Amino acid sequence: MPKVMRRAVLAAGFAALASGPAGAQGAPALRLRGRILAFADGVLTVATREGGNAKVTLPENAPVSALRRATLAELVPGANLGVVAEPAGEGLRAVAVTLLPATATRQFQSEWDLTPGSSMNNGAVAAVMERAEGHELTLTINGRSVPVRVDERTALVRPVPATRADLREGAAVFVLATRGADGALTAVRVSVEKDGVAPPT
Repeated sequence: MPKVMRRAVLAAGFAALASGPAGAQGAPALRLRGRILAFADGVLTVATREGGNAKVTLPENAPVSALRRATLAELVPGANLGVVAEPAGEGLRAVAVTLLPATATRQFQSEWDLTPGSSMNNGAVAAVMERAEGHELTLTINGRSVPVRVDERTALVRPVPATRADLREGAAVFVLATRGADGALTAVRVSVEKDGVAPPT
């Protein structure tokens, strides 16, 4: 998978994770990206993309998910999306679009750490219009209309359930985690490589 697309798929995984309970509660969270070194006795060991290793406790109730490709035809009015976008001219270009479950109704915009100036934009589709340079999504986010351009480089995905059996050595992984007072890391959610759809290390 080309490097740009791999980054976009990972970004989409971020969108799905950011829409979950940890984001909704405003709890401090760490984003760990890398590859699995081991998973044993409820502890996930990750070789992070920064070059270190991290041990993360994975509670029994922590969701494990993967990603599947979605299509533009699925981005219909009313659909809930998580969009990682970056500045493009006077507007925003979608790096990755995640089609979220119907229950993921929380709407927000926040800074993101994919690229300088990137942002997370969670909202409902108000309209999809075809443009010369691609398509333009209009999201409704807390009563505001936010236009975002989608082009051929934009990754379109949806989260799907995975299991702990998918936490295989060598698989790419993204972990949303919290750090306790003792410095120990506990996973809130995990997104793992499966069936050829993988986040980069």
